[in-house]
Parts: sequence; structure tokens; C-alpha cells
Amino acid sequence: MDTQLSFRERLRRLAAVIRQSLRERGALRAWPLLAVFVITFVVVVFLNPLKAGLAMWGISKLALGAYVGYWADRLGFTPEDRPHAVEGIARGTAWKRRALIMAAAILAAAFIP
Repeated sequence: MDTQLSFRERLRRLAAVIRQSLRERGALRAWPLLAVFVITFVVVVFLNPLKAGLAMWGISKLALGAYVGYWADRLGFTPEDRPHAVEGIARGTAWKRRALIMAAAILAAAFIP
């Protein structure tokens, strides 16, 4: 086995390890939130490059708040209490609970200076 790996091969292996780790943990369940951040940032950079830093800071705070809120709900309640696992009125209540937790996390992130 060759002990000298090219830089490109090292990056490929690192990306594969990261992808596998994220899949096992389900960390990309909220990928649409992260995609909204990337798309919005690209639009701002295209329209007004001078505001890119400010936009990135604001959008990243809100996206991070949504991501943290989602995971706070997932980790704070048992798998049996998640919205997709319950039936009837409990399902609506679970969705509202998740929305309120995410909203609180987004508001908390918005007030970060």
C-alpha cells in the first residue's frame, strides 16, 4: 500500500468519512434550511457584493437557530413523541411544539449581536 496519498485523495477520503458520519447521525435531516442559506447568500453576493458579510452573518444566525431548534426538539423528547410517530391530536400538538421550539431558537439567535 502506498503511504504517500495525494492531496486530492486525502480530501476524497475525508469527505467520505464526513458523509458517512452525517448519514449515521441523521445530521442532514434539516438540509433544506441549510440550502436556503446558501441560495440566499449567493443571491445577495450577486446583487450587492458589499453587503455579503452582513447578509452572511444575519442569515447564518437565523439558519443556525432553526437547525439548533430542530435538534433541541429531537433530543429533548423521546422518539415516541416525535410528530411523525404519533397519531390524532397528539400529532398536531407535537408539530406545534416543534415549531415553537424552533421559533424560540431562531429568535434567540436573532438577538445575538
